[in-house]
Order: sequence, then structure tokens, then C-alpha cells
Amino acid sequence: MVRYFPNNDDQILLPVHLGFWPENPDTGGEVSTRAFSARLPVVCRQIHSKQPFGMFRGENAMNYALSTFLLEAVIIIFFIKITCFLLRPLRQPRIVCEIIGGMMIGPSMLGGSRNFNYYVFPPISNYICANLGLMGFFYFFFITAAKTDVTSIAKSPRKHKYIAALGVVIPAFCVGVTGMAMRHKMDKNMRKISSIGAIAFGLAFSSFPVIYTVLRDMNLVNSEVGKFAMSVALLGDMAAILVLTFFEAMMHGDGGGAMAIAWYLVSVVIFSGFMLLVVRQALEWVVAQTPEGKLVDQNYIVMILMGVLVACFLTDMLGLSIGVGPIWLGLVVPHGPPLGSTLAIRSETFIHEFLMPFSFGLVGLNTNVYFLTNDVWDQELSPLVSMVIVGFITKFISVVAAAVFFKVPTRDSLTLGLMMNLRGQIDMLLYLHWIDKRIIGLAGFTVLVLQTLVITGISTPLISFLYDPNRPYRISKHRTIQHTPPSTEMGLVLAVSNHEALSGLITFLDLAYPTTSSPFSIYAIQLVELMGRASPVFIEEEDVEEEEEEHHERTRTRRVDQVQSAFKWYQENRNECVTLHAYTAHAPKRLMYQDICELALVKKTAFILLPYQQERLDDDAPTELRNSGMLSVNADVLAHTPCSVCIYYDKGRLRNAVFRSLDDQQHSINSSRVRQETYRFVVLFLGGADNREALHLADRMTVNPDITLTVIRFLAFNHEGEDEKEKKLDDGVVTWFWVKNEGKDRVSYKEVVVKNGAETLAAIQAMNVNDYDLWITGKREGINPKILEGLAEWSENHQLGVIGETVAGSIFASDGSVLVVQQQVRNRKGGDAFLNGKFDYKSLVSSWSCYR
Repeated sequence: MVRYFPNNDDQILLPVHLGFWPENPDTGGEVSTRAFSARLPVVCRQIHSKQPFGMFRGENAMNYALSTFLLEAVIIIFFIKITCFLLRPLRQPRIVCEIIGGMMIGPSMLGGSRNFNYYVFPPISNYICANLGLMGFFYFFFITAAKTDVTSIAKSPRKHKYIAALGVVIPAFCVGVTGMAMRHKMDKNMRKISSIGAIAFGLAFSSFPVIYTVLRDMNLVNSEVGKFAMSVALLGDMAAILVLTFFEAMMHGDGGGAMAIAWYLVSVVIFSGFMLLVVRQALEWVVAQTPEGKLVDQNYIVMILMGVLVACFLTDMLGLSIGVGPIWLGLVVPHGPPLGSTLAIRSETFIHEFLMPFSFGLVGLNTNVYFLTNDVWDQELSPLVSMVIVGFITKFISVVAAAVFFKVPTRDSLTLGLMMNLRGQIDMLLYLHWIDKRIIGLAGFTVLVLQTLVITGISTPLISFLYDPNRPYRISKHRTIQHTPPSTEMGLVLAVSNHEALSGLITFLDLAYPTTSSPFSIYAIQLVELMGRASPVFIEEEDVEEEEEEHHERTRTRRVDQVQSAFKWYQENRNECVTLHAYTAHAPKRLMYQDICELALVKKTAFILLPYQQERLDDDAPTELRNSGMLSVNADVLAHTPCSVCIYYDKGRLRNAVFRSLDDQQHSINSSRVRQETYRFVVLFLGGADNREALHLADRMTVNPDITLTVIRFLAFNHEGEDEKEKKLDDGVVTWFWVKNEGKDRVSYKEVVVKNGAETLAAIQAMNVNDYDLWITGKREGINPKILEGLAEWSENHQLGVIGETVAGSIFASDGSVLVVQQQVRNRKGGDAFLNGKFDYKSLVSSWSCYR
């Protein structure tokens, strides 16, 4: 069936190909997306009949819109996923893979084939894909804005504000000057002042959602420079909303005069007032109705997600940019738990994995490299390309220069300059919006998409090359228990994620026996998974308490939990010999180690105390794993620590022993009536740096009158496999320890000679009859391999090492807790593989094996 459409010369928009037959390409025509050219024939396809159809009845499923759309969905998602998989070894962010995957189905690649275009991506189904793509952009903007903490702008350091201002004003000015200088080469739409201004500021601004998503893919969200970049981008985004609103008003003025500008501004005021006065209050009411620690009711979440579509409709109806509605709605959503986190849990996977592929399919369908011809270059592309190049160079130089001026290290400044030039999702929609406003054409859109692809694709490997977030932790100074002078304050970082692990750690700290002459300075950090927030948050609880006292109330989004209450209780009851500073870190699980290591580095602590992490089924939800993902926290701390690390595996023998003693003290009249418990500790000394560190920690415990300590030293038969240097260091530490403690009846020392790992294991098993309460040993560094011969192959637990895993295992049948110590490894190499000339090709291959 052929239908002719009327002519409308006032509306000329994107030309698309509709309904041509591969055998006869002249059958169809090129038409507009809104208004069609004069009497062009368009081939229309029949809809599904009511009768069943199938390939066995001679039906072609590709002749039906729904079937074609389903195939399109599969193809788009497949191409994006396969591109992500292939580019993963190159450390490319997801945005680059999505753009390339979208271009694969567009006219630049497969879409250039008439058969592919007709059978797989006909316009009758493209309409559905295009609208789903726009919805993907809208929901992406909403969910990212909902994670954004706008209140952090007021807390931003002054240098962040200056860098944000200079990083926008200077490139915008330079791009604007370049555009005005080449104005004579532009077409009538681009040469308008409002068009040049929109392009100048569009190329000058850095988008917070884009930088956040790219840094999240690169695991740099919690890094120092990553936080810096997101803070600067957020400041720029808030200014961008005002500036782009101004240029939108100018564009309305180009067609409707002063009255159009006035009505546009009235629409902005009405919509923003509705969001702040009505929607914000409604969302806060939803938060108030949600029980503490629970997710928001599903009905409210559905209403809010539907509100995204309502916001899009209202902004379009009022004459505003349709993408503004979801952003403004997301910004008024209270970020973090419970509402922000529930929105992320309920909708993020569907948005990123299903809707966003259609968004980049829309981008790919409008990207055509064959439009980049010499004829178009002179009329449209040369000014745009010049503005793009000037914008990138001036923004990079201005950001780097401003950062260096404020004494940011040069390497970090270069990294920041590259981060601020990253382009992504918001830029794609902005370019599509420019097409709709006829500022640019398809050729200009193609140039901007390729610019996004090239800049982001090149910048991310350069960022990885220049910046290693773990580099600051590799220090040369001694940060160990062994090198902490006696009778001085010893600093330590205590990191926990729940109150169950905290009770065992507090018991261990009391048994470590801090005194007034040798006190502990504890920096206790509670680890909370980042949910409903884009930027990681590190909170010092003392500052929070001061703010609460000043305002006489606690904010709704924060609550007093058991971990912070335990920190406060421990400080109050041990204030004579313990100084405790409490912190809370909201971060992704894979990046929590950075908060721990950063705190240890800044506070110059001797060691980090961590609970042993193991996954187990949740009691409340038997189908879900508890502490899922926390195993990597201990592993990353052990790999990147700036000081020594102690892993404590609490089996319950010592748990709450201190609390029982306190109860006895509270119920007794005379101190002589207080029940005293004696605890039996043993040190398995196998030699090496880690075991020497463990022995120094055990030596500090000998001051406790309630502890009996046994040190067992393992030696190889006939000194086989011994390292002479390590042997001398071991002999020195053991001699020092025994000379110091030989007069104490509670301390004993023994030596055991073994030939291999089997004899070592048998000797340790024989000691189990003594029913020790705590087993202390080193992890692995410097141990004679002959002593562990045959055991390393069976080790699967990298947290505790070979001996620690053996003692902690259920086969060993010991109720005693286990403490494994790893001494600081100074000047650890890594991070600069290319610079050190030790690049390992296996790191590329491993990227495919861990693809998810």
C-alpha cells in the first residue's frame, strides 16, 4: 500500500529512509521525521492479522513491526555486549563500547547495507527504538541525578570552585571567539549568536554523570583525583543548568521575540517551583513513611519512576528542553538511603542493561561517516571541528594550569585535565537536541560523536597510565609494630562493616592490654556500601556530633547504629589508655580498601586490624549471601597497605570476655572478688618478616597478667632451605624476646625441628591438646619453603596464609581464635608497569577471563 503525505515546508528535520525494497530502491523515498516532503511515496507494511502465522505457513516474521523490533533489541544489546567484551583488555569504559556498538547497526557500518536496513532496521520499527532510546537517556539522567548530593557544593573547597570556574569560562570564551571568527563559513542556523553560544558552553562544560560513570568503570570513584574531578564537575553542572537555560531562552527569542523569552522564563519558574515546593515535599513524606533500615515501598517507587515520564511531558509541554525534567526530578530526590538506594536497587540494572542500549542504538542510527565529504566540510564541518579542537585544548590547559597553581601535583593535574574532558551520555543527548533545534546537521552530529569516541577512548588509557590510586601507599618509612618504640602510643586502624565482627575485635584489643604508659590511638572506621549516592562519603563522627549539638537534632538520613554506639561505649570505658576516633566510609565494596589505607597513611599508624571475612547465608534471607563482596576488601588491603596488617578470625572463645569482666566489676564491692580469667596464647614462629612482626605484637601482650604465652619456633632439619639473612634476623628477634621475658613464669619458649610441611602440620596438631584460646602466626613473607613443603598447594585462603588457614580450618578442630600478621612491605613496586619496563601481557589476557 502506498500513501502520499502533504507538504509542509516550514518543518524540515532529520531525513530518514522509509520502506524501500532491496530489489527496487526507487520505490521508497527520503522523508522527514515530523513533516514529509511533497508527495513522496512511502511503502507501508501490513499489521498482524488476527489469524496465527508462522514460517511453516509461508509467513515472514520480518514483515511485522513487533517481530522486527524484538530482533532489533537482541542485535543492539548483542553488539554492545560483544564490543565491551572485546575492548575490555584495552581498559575502555563502557561508554566507548556502547557508542561503537550503536554505530555497528547504523549507516556507518552494517546499516549501510540496503538488505540489512530493510529487513532488520526498517523505519516502522525504528520509531519504537528511537523512543525507547530517548526514554533510556531520560531514566539514566534521573537515576544519576538522584544519586547526586547537591548540598556538597557548599562544602567544596575554594580551589575546587576556582578550578571549575576557570575550566569553563576560559574554554567557552576561546570556543566562542573561534566560532565568531569562522562565522562566515557557517550556515544560517549555526551562525546565530545563540547557536554559537550554545556550542561554546556545551563544549566547555564537564558533565558530572559522565565523569562519574567513566570513573566508576575505571574504579577511580574513591580515589583522591576521582573525588576531585567529580567535585569540580558537579560545580560546573550547576552553573551549566543556568547557562543553558539562558541560551535556550535566546533560541526562543530568535523565533518569537521578547514575548517568547518571557513565556519561556515563566515556564522555568513554574516548573522549578513545582519541583521544589510540591515534589520535594512529597518525596520527603515518602522517606518519613519508610521504616528505618527498610526499603521504600514498591508502590512509591513505581509512582516516582512514572513521574519521570510526567516530568518529560511537562517540560515538553511548557516549551523547555525535554531532558531537563528528569534531571530536575532526580536532583530533588533525597539521595542515599532509603529512597535513593531503593531507586538504584529497583531500577538501575533495567536502565543500564536494557534501555541504554537503545539510546546508543539511536545515536548509531544517526551517525553516518559517509556524510563527511569535502562539500560538507567547507559549509558546516570546518568551523565545528575547529571549535571542538580549541575547546579540548583550552579546557585541558586551563584545568591543568589552575590545578598546578593550587599546588596539585603535576601528575594529578594532568590526570584531572584529562578527566574533565571526558564525554558521554549527556553530551549525546545534547547533540541530538542541537539537531532538533537545527543548530547542526547529521554531518555535524557525526563529527561530535566521533569526537566523543576519540577523546574518551584515548583519555581513559592515558588516565590509567598517569594515575595509580595505590601509589601513595608505597612508602619507604617503617610503619610496623616492630619499629614502634616501647612505652609510646601506638596507632592502629580498626575497620569493620557490622557489629558482629566488632565485638571480637574489641575483645582482642582489651587482651592486647593498652596501658597509660603504652596507650592505643585507634582510628575506627565503619564500612558502609555506597547505595543511592554517586560520590563516596567519608564522615568523621566527631564533626557530625558537633553539628548535631549545634542544630539540636539529627538529620533524617543518618541514624545511630550499633557499630557507632559500640565505638562510643569503648572509648568511654577505656578513656585512660585508649583514644578512639570514629569514622564512617560510604564507598563501593571494591574500593573500600582505599579509605582504610588512606586513613592508615594519613594517621601514620603501625598496623591495620581487620576481621576475617567469609561469605555465608543470611539468617533473614537464606537465599542471599551475607558479607558478599567483602572478601576483596581484606585482599586489597593486604596487597596495598602502607603499614602492617592483622587479620583476626574470631571463633567465639574470647568473644565478650571483657564484657563479662566488666559485669563482674559492676556487681562486686571489692576488687578482690572480681573473677579473673586466664587465657592461653601461642605464637607459631616459622621465621620471616611476618612472624617477627607477630612476635613483637605478642610481646606487648605479655604485660597482661591474665595471659600465658607460649612461643613455638619451627626450624628446618639440617638448616635445609634457610636464607642466611632471614635466619640472622630471626635469631636476633627471638633472642631479644627471650632475654626480655625469660624471668616471667607466664611466658615459655620451645623449638621444633621439622623436615617438611607434613611434619610441621603434625607438630601443630599435637599442640592442639593444650586447648589454646588464641593462635598467633605470620602470614607468609620470609618463611623457609622447606617448612611448608607440600602445604602451599592445598592453600585456598589468601587472607590467612598457609599456617593460618590450617589452624582456622574445621579439620584442625580448635575452638581458639586465630590472628595472622603481615608486616609492611616497603617500596612495593607496581602501578608503573610501562615505566618500569615490566609490562606483563598476561594482564591483558586475564581481563577476558574475569569479564562480567
